[in-house]
Amino acid sequence: MSKNASPKFEILSLFEKGQSEKLLKLDKLLLLALTLVYAVIALLNLGTLSFPTTVYRGDVGDSFTLAFEETVDIDEVWFNGNIAQGTLRFTADDGTEKTYTQDQGDMFKWQEEDMAFTTRTLRVTVEERTVAMNEIAFFSEGERLLVTVLEVFGDNQTVLNLVDEQDTVPDTPSYFNGMIFDEIYHARTAYENIHNMSVYEWTHPPLGKLIIALGILIFGMKPFGWRIMGALFGVGMIPLMYVFAKRIFKRTDFAFITAALWAFDCMHFTQTRIATIDVYGVFFILLMFFFMYEYIRQDYFTTPIMDKLKPLALSGVAFGLGCSSKWIGCYAGAGLAVVLFFHLSCARFEAWKGHDAEAREKRRIYIRKLWATVGWCCIWFLLVPGLIYFVSYFPYYRYEASVRPSYGLMDMWDTLIKNQNDMYNYHSQLTATHMCQSMWYQWPFTFKSVWFYVSGNGDRISNISSTGNPAVWWVSAVGTVCLFLEWVLGKVKKNPVHPILFVGVAANYLPWILVTRCVFLYHFFATVPFMLLATVYLFFLLEQENRKIHWIKWAWLALAVVYFILLYPAISGLPTGKGYAGFLENVLPASILYYGWV
Repeated sequence: MSKNASPKFEILSLFEKGQSEKLLKLDKLLLLALTLVYAVIALLNLGTLSFPTTVYRGDVGDSFTLAFEETVDIDEVWFNGNIAQGTLRFTADDGTEKTYTQDQGDMFKWQEEDMAFTTRTLRVTVEERTVAMNEIAFFSEGERLLVTVLEVFGDNQTVLNLVDEQDTVPDTPSYFNGMIFDEIYHARTAYENIHNMSVYEWTHPPLGKLIIALGILIFGMKPFGWRIMGALFGVGMIPLMYVFAKRIFKRTDFAFITAALWAFDCMHFTQTRIATIDVYGVFFILLMFFFMYEYIRQDYFTTPIMDKLKPLALSGVAFGLGCSSKWIGCYAGAGLAVVLFFHLSCARFEAWKGHDAEAREKRRIYIRKLWATVGWCCIWFLLVPGLIYFVSYFPYYRYEASVRPSYGLMDMWDTLIKNQNDMYNYHSQLTATHMCQSMWYQWPFTFKSVWFYVSGNGDRISNISSTGNPAVWWVSAVGTVCLFLEWVLGKVKKNPVHPILFVGVAANYLPWILVTRCVFLYHFFATVPFMLLATVYLFFLLEQENRKIHWIKWAWLALAVVYFILLYPAISGLPTGKGYAGFLENVLPASILYYGWV
């Protein structure tokens, strides 16, 4: 593209104080402000810290008696379960009996059950299998009743844990005080890892669940505890995107625009506030491509070898962490290999295009650095990631060693290989369907969101749907295609960022075309930051041609912020009126949000 800048328009580009790939004082101030603003939004109403943590565990035949201050009319019982499957039988003074069956999906959240008793005491017996309860609460016409343990039949003193944290009973069960969506798999498995239990969720590598476990270790097995690490990684993506964009554009305004658009993307917000593992995979994918860009943008022939190889090593470490979080890291890793091969091929072409002394020196440097690079990659993209992946299965090894005294190194290897086979078979043979599933070609335009949670109370609705910000996704989808066509037609100058952007999109998106199992919109999560970078790059090139259009990028950001504000109730769980919910579901151009109570 040609450059047609007019001096009188130079001052119109906000924040442009010269070009530099380093963070200037203004960059640091803007980055700090943006990160803090997003952190406040992300952590607001993330989850409660008031949650029962002591556990009653009972086997078949265990029995005890609960007592109330006087004869009461019970109409509702709330259960907060732990990990177990079993049945409790309740017997009132007059012989009335009710049962409650605890199932896998009932854990770590408040389950409301209609149970009518008129009684002063309740005899409670484990009727089937095993029961594990964090807390139980009784209500009469909406008022919580005071209850104590009157008598324990046997020596199971954990019965006392059943009603010892009544102050944690919320006014209303909600996402804020309980597990939603796939948290019943990933946050549960994090808890199991901490307590050396057999893991329930084995269909993804362990690292993401180990990171979730870190939050639980710090804050306890509470909604805030199992969500905080994902939220912090989501916050961490903001400075990562800012620095990435600053390296590419060497402009403060474009770095800020890129990071701000990512901060106000709806999926980035919602997907990082739930205790699932996608956030960790996407974070490490961004990190591995950032360091690969740091590698390829340095001159192959003049950069000292160790300066050249350091970012390559960091990219390899990020690759290992990404693969150990979710297999989407493997797709991204294939893209890294393509970028690296392209970079080495370009260097080879340059080294062999002449025959003078300078060309011969370049060929000597090329060959020497090529073998160093190959050896370096064997260490940092094979050995180190393999070691990270192997070590991430430590909870599996620890559990097996606790039940198998002769468990050794070869058994650890067998455990690892068996799990890989099981994971592959699960994903390749999955035939289940889901109301929220969508096709890969629908994702760029946010056709159908993924419904995490809904709850209605009178005229108010609380909803959480994982969807993209249309102002970010729709524009980026079109912008990426336009930039690619410009590149193919030779209308843009060669730049080492091109393979990063295009391969970043292709490696994270195209593999899903071949996936025949049930897939969802959030599988597009890892592609979005590369589409965003590509589209901002297109705006960067257009602005270089015509300085008068500098305002368009700010208008784009403003539209994205407006969309984020409008959609906030649908993506955050903030209760809203049915009228506004109907507007979001049926009027505002966006995805299907599943406001099921409208």
